[in-house]
Amino acid sequence: MMSTEPPIWPRVVDIAIGVLSILAALIVVLNPSYGVSTIASLLTFSLVFNTARMFMTGGARQLQTYFRGLGVAGGVVSVAILGFLIFSPSMGLTTLVLVVAATMAVQGVTSFAHFLHQGHPRWLRTSSLTIGLLFLLLAGVAALLPGLAVVSVVALLTLNLGATGLISLIAGIRPETKAGLTLVKLVLFALLYGFLNVNWIDLYYNRVPGYHIWLILTYLAPFGVLIVFQGLKDWQLALSLGLLVSLCNDVGYFFTGDLLFGFHVDLVTWLEGQLGFQGNKVLFDFQGGAFDFPVTSILMGLSIYARVAVVAALLYHWWKVQAQRPL
Repeated sequence: MMSTEPPIWPRVVDIAIGVLSILAALIVVLNPSYGVSTIASLLTFSLVFNTARMFMTGGARQLQTYFRGLGVAGGVVSVAILGFLIFSPSMGLTTLVLVVAATMAVQGVTSFAHFLHQGHPRWLRTSSLTIGLLFLLLAGVAALLPGLAVVSVVALLTLNLGATGLISLIAGIRPETKAGLTLVKLVLFALLYGFLNVNWIDLYYNRVPGYHIWLILTYLAPFGVLIVFQGLKDWQLALSLGLLVSLCNDVGYFFTGDLLFGFHVDLVTWLEGQLGFQGNKVLFDFQGGAFDFPVTSILMGLSIYARVAVVAALLYHWWKVQAQRPL
């Protein structure tokens, strides 16, 4: 019997597309004052990534002919939109918004194709449905409310690139064990929890005694449930996820503020301070209740780098130990 396992290279391409899309999304957020031409260039990158994924779907022999044809059709439409972008460099912002809407509509339809394919694992179908609905919703907003979309084109493009990157990473990683699938779900939850919920708290509700002690407890609280129900054998997972939330807070809260809550912070300068490049400059005072102390740029940077190393080591160890149970 011939093997039905897909080759490894599409997974590598998916991961690469995911990483590049997320980096492009960060570039957009870091530079919210980009003009129309630069935004069009970034949208071009997004279309290139998605066109590659659609043609990969069309060439996947393990898929049914219908889904392969839909992938090729989506790729052809994306190439047409790419051509319009390249040969219409002087388009206005309103026209660019409509191009963004068309792009997201194509992405939404092709995502639904993956959801309808019975041969895909349930986690991939669920992810495809979620992303497809998101793209179609954003496309509808851009098409039906062009005035609102013109104001929020940067946010639309950022969500487009971020969602593309996320689904590509998940498809590339393609967890094949119960532990792998659990880890992907928990990491995604930790990222969303840290980026949206914790950052919202930190932006608006940071004036209470012992604030940073409460903030640390907020990082860890959702994952204490793992210890309660699974025992101490999963302490590495609980701790690493709590630390991951803390990293989303320390390197992401002004990203959240600028993108979602109307803050206007120079993110490059702020990141320099968070990552230790401003030396002994005091960034804020740690409020520990019974003890307070100044946090310098270099201290914050060292803290972030140390947490990145600990999260990577603990997640890798948990993966190796727990990844023996097949789905």
